[in-house]
Amino acid sequence: MIAGNTPVKQRVRDGRVQALPHPWSAWLTLSSDPDNTRHADWKELDRLIWQELGLPFSDSVFIRSYNIQLPDQVDLHGHPEVLGSHPHDTIHTWGDFMFAGTRGFDRSDAEAHLRTLEQMNFRPRVWVDHSMFIGNLLHNHKFGGIPEFKDASGYTYANQYYTLDLIRKAGVRYFWDGTITSVLGQDRELSLRQYHLERTGSGRRGTLDWMKHKVGDTFGLGKAFRDQFQGNQAYRVHRFLDGSLGYVFPRYGRWELADIQGLGVLLAPAMMDRLVAQGGICMAYTHLGKRKAGHENDAEHVPASTRKSLEHVASLHRDGKLMLSSLGRLLDYLVLRDHLTIQGAAFTFTADGLAFDTVGPHELAGHSFTIKGAVPQGITVHGTKGAVPHSILRHGDHAFTLQFPEA
Repeated sequence: MIAGNTPVKQRVRDGRVQALPHPWSAWLTLSSDPDNTRHADWKELDRLIWQELGLPFSDSVFIRSYNIQLPDQVDLHGHPEVLGSHPHDTIHTWGDFMFAGTRGFDRSDAEAHLRTLEQMNFRPRVWVDHSMFIGNLLHNHKFGGIPEFKDASGYTYANQYYTLDLIRKAGVRYFWDGTITSVLGQDRELSLRQYHLERTGSGRRGTLDWMKHKVGDTFGLGKAFRDQFQGNQAYRVHRFLDGSLGYVFPRYGRWELADIQGLGVLLAPAMMDRLVAQGGICMAYTHLGKRKAGHENDAEHVPASTRKSLEHVASLHRDGKLMLSSLGRLLDYLVLRDHLTIQGAAFTFTADGLAFDTVGPHELAGHSFTIKGAVPQGITVHGTKGAVPHSILRHGDHAFTLQFPEA
């Protein structure tokens, strides 16, 4: 068995490609888990976020919930119509098998739920582990990524919880890495010291952690401490326990703020203004359908403070400062951006082999990439199967943007 988390070399963005496309200063998306969502609250969220404010975020779903403590929790089994209401690109594992009484989970459940996804023509792009679910890949458990076990006597047993191959067959290409970062704005280059200062929010503690990290790096000490910190990357390549590779990503937030009340704090106007000012991307962790304890009987699901924060996010987007999109679209952009090769006037998008096997008009549809410098004479733009239709937006002589038409 190949050990997980083995360092894997990752493609680095060409320095001539700007981190974000013109005119955006920062990029925000939500990564929301569907836990505790009641249908009435779901309808309020749909009406506010996707209809009234028109925010182009994506949502996640349980394929089916067996949780006897949350009998009215929204899932695709009871409410298949949710898929057609607003964008969805994430499954919260194979369903909610937590607190399901005597009902267990094994590979046959995943096979059945995969058929459900295929029948509904839903191909999720993102997988997020759920609570203590036995089939998790990275969060609390890793049994979902281990194909077999071997006992001390040498006998090998197939793991009935292994479903990573089926997860990929469903369409998933990105996996939550099980961590939450307190650093606002990933995909920014930070020194180790600055990273710890921003992570802790404290000059004293950040400096102490930085020194501890530096000493550990120098003398090979404190590996467990150092391994907690993966840097400020927005995504990275991970080797799962079955030996396969995949892209994993952290989410921004705090565990205690992962509900509809806490979302107003995470996306507070001052925080979003700071994100725009410093740049970077943010995949905000929340549970849109979960209320903080004590608010179960509130007349409205979305509190005024959270509404105010979402309205400010919408205004930043309208002003051309804060890019908004689905979670999968942001991750797709980052991978495509990092696999753009420039040789003279030839611009070529290469397939990375994990998220994309080919790159052409369909994969690039709606994306834009801003390049530093003047447009080279005789510029060509190719994917893996030849030239790709595009347009060019010039920003004087200092930069230009490659724009690809919507499909």
